[in-house]
Amino acid sequence: MAESSKDLERLHVDDALAVARIKPSALVESFARMHSTELAELLLACKSDDQRRELMQCIPDVLLGDTLLELPEGMQEDLLADFEAHEIGDVVEHLDSDDATDILQAVDKGVADEVIESLEPEERREIEPLMAHDEETAGGLMQVELFKVRDDWKVEKVMQVLRRWSKDIENLNYVYIVDDDDRLVGMLSLHRLLFVEPDVLVMDIAETDLHSVLPEQDQEDVIKVFEKYDILALPVLNKDGVLIGRITADDVIDVIQEEATEDMYRLAALSDQDDLAEPVGITAWRRGVWLTVNLGTAILASIVISQFQATISQIVALAILMPIVASMGGIAGTQTLTVIVRGIALGRVTFANERRALIKETSVGLLTGLTFALLVGIIVSFWFPQFGISLGLVIGAAMLINLCAAGLAGALIPLTLQRLNIDPALASGTILTTVTDVVGFLSFLGLATYFLL
Repeated sequence: MAESSKDLERLHVDDALAVARIKPSALVESFARMHSTELAELLLACKSDDQRRELMQCIPDVLLGDTLLELPEGMQEDLLADFEAHEIGDVVEHLDSDDATDILQAVDKGVADEVIESLEPEERREIEPLMAHDEETAGGLMQVELFKVRDDWKVEKVMQVLRRWSKDIENLNYVYIVDDDDRLVGMLSLHRLLFVEPDVLVMDIAETDLHSVLPEQDQEDVIKVFEKYDILALPVLNKDGVLIGRITADDVIDVIQEEATEDMYRLAALSDQDDLAEPVGITAWRRGVWLTVNLGTAILASIVISQFQATISQIVALAILMPIVASMGGIAGTQTLTVIVRGIALGRVTFANERRALIKETSVGLLTGLTFALLVGIIVSFWFPQFGISLGLVIGAAMLINLCAAGLAGALIPLTLQRLNIDPALASGTILTTVTDVVGFLSFLGLATYFLL
């Protein structure tokens, strides 16, 4: 073909597919010079898994694993389902232990076991312990590739070994120092190591105030340690203090994005697996479950309204104004809810300071309630002059009540769920909507019935 490999890097998906069918070697050469994220973007742009499989045949094994890991989990699992065990083995042998484990956890257990059995003994010893950990724990995030030295070594020996083996370890930022039982006793940054005399003992210049995690700790605990101490890698120790792995910052960045996305989805009453790559039927089912719950809460609000049919039939203006009260309460409550849920996720809202957060958000609700009660009351008084200021006072009072309730509920609901060990992001939104709708309609229509009829 006339097109060079450099030109192929800028091809549209359809053009890449055409090249794959006519001259696959040219596409292989082009893909070999691309980054895994660029290849993943190309696969995401495909219209079907069949097209993705066609292009994947031209991705070199050395890049295929990293490319698959850049794809959404559902798509990743669907594509890997067509791989033979030996093909998966060719992919994982080019990956770090943590990434290889992620790939093996995305396939059937029988296939994964077959792949592990086919690996070299050293690779098998690295991956098998990682497979035992939940993928959302420190053990599921860690990799066993690291650089460790004995506590009685001098800098000169460390540098000699480092030059020999460092090329086999990616993201090498720290040298870990262990005793004869492999217990972590110190740590040394490469920057510090470069400016020390060769005959100095590493323990004399090592950091001994160490931060570490246990393999069973949740990944959110890992994120908090990285954020608090601004480190590039975190050692993982077993209960005896033995160094068994490390977690690097690049993996934590991915987890932070996943956790933030999960919270966003749950606040919108969506599954944390809901994404554009899922089949229509599965996505519709997952969303339908929460829509059913929401339907129940909407019916509850409608039942409240139905108790005031006589009032609404006599004062039609109430039907016009009802959505204002409910909507303002919903928005105010969502603002508070978002702040509290995110604060809990980041560790800024804890059991120790929850009372202060509750008082603050309730006070904000009171202040905004007074402000908008006055504003809406004046607007409604001019909008419906036949009622004088009576209707304005009623909707103003209802607005104040609902915004105060929204601030209180927006803070109290997630804090209560946290105490019950329930994810605050999972159910808070639905409960809050029910509270603001019911309180808003009940206060507005109840006050109107009492003062205007």
